[in-house]
Amino acid sequence: MAMLTSTAHAADEGTARPSVTLRVDDYASVDAGQLARAQESVTQMYARIGVQTTWLQARRLSPQGSDIQSAGPLAVPDLTVIVLDRDMTTRMAPPRHAVGLAAHAGSGQGRIAYVFFERLRTITLRCNVSNVTALSLVIAHETGHLLLPPGAHSDVGVMRGHWDFTPSRDLHRQQISFTPAQGLQIRRLLGGHW
Repeated sequence: MAMLTSTAHAADEGTARPSVTLRVDDYASVDAGQLARAQESVTQMYARIGVQTTWLQARRLSPQGSDIQSAGPLAVPDLTVIVLDRDMTTRMAPPRHAVGLAAHAGSGQGRIAYVFFERLRTITLRCNVSNVTALSLVIAHETGHLLLPPGAHSDVGVMRGHWDFTPSRDLHRQQISFTPAQGLQIRRLLGGHW
């Protein structure tokens, strides 16, 4: 759960890079350009650990669940990121400081991550951090939880447990990544029995 307060590994010759397919279900009407840039940033974070990401077309949905923008035939993603609006976040009732959450199945890896967009936007406005930077960090962090074993928080990098979005931190220029050990765990999961 994201809370507030490495170089890429080349794939062995003849071996395909581990990959993951993701889709965003957007209930918060995130600006399409910001969402695309956040997805590109997440792609770069995963590329630094040797993982290829494929993004299916985002689905823009009303809070009632109907398509606002048709996405055409639906392919099944490995992971789904659901961006919730304020009312949906309130109904879900996540911990007060959470800006994202990974849903885990009781018997194994989960497949759905949530972003609480209004909470995230409030923080970015207060701390003068771009929506793109913050959104990409939350998406990468929560999908990381879906690809890593429980207790995957670290003191540094994408999987840090508490993010400091204060104005003095220059998150815009940092190349935030997974730790080498986390990268290895993710590659093993995706290259194995996904």
